[in-house]
Amino acid sequence: MEEKKEIRKRILGLREEMDCLNWREKTAAIFHKVTAHPWFQEANTIYCYVDFRNEVGTADLMEKAWEMGKSVAVPKTDGERMDFYYIRSLQETAPGNFGVREPDPRKCRMADGKEGLLILPGSAFDVKGYRIGYGKGYYDRYLQLHPELLPMAVAFDFQVLEEIPHEAHDRRAQVIATDKRMIENR
Repeated sequence: MEEKKEIRKRILGLREEMDCLNWREKTAAIFHKVTAHPWFQEANTIYCYVDFRNEVGTADLMEKAWEMGKSVAVPKTDGERMDFYYIRSLQETAPGNFGVREPDPRKCRMADGKEGLLILPGSAFDVKGYRIGYGKGYYDRYLQLHPELLPMAVAFDFQVLEEIPHEAHDRRAQVIATDKRMIENR
């Protein structure tokens, strides 16, 4: 089996090669699957990453959540720690660590992580819900501290492999929404 680093590099290379039209079409297909899912429909709070470097787009997911009267919280990293902060618009974010747009914790209230849907990013996933992130472990640690959150990954279908290496501390996505399918691991 390939090592995590090799898988990450290979899949991120494929993601970077996507043209804009292909990215938009696949992101739209994923958007429709996520927003139709009962977890999205029923959640009061959507914990969502701000997309970066050809990740599945999340701006429309956030806009839909706001239209439905839901709260949206996005991550801010600080050293080894990641917390989520409520925002009312993407205008409340600015480039932060790694160039990813983040909220200003002096202007936004921290989310409690007690209930809601957590949209997971990642480099690669397997059909059991295990994920390879970007190597820092932020989401694994956050999910360990907030087990009440419902973890749903969004990925382009080519990012989902049959099996990837995982460790005991790795947290699984219970649902993976891709442009071609929904994978449930509840």
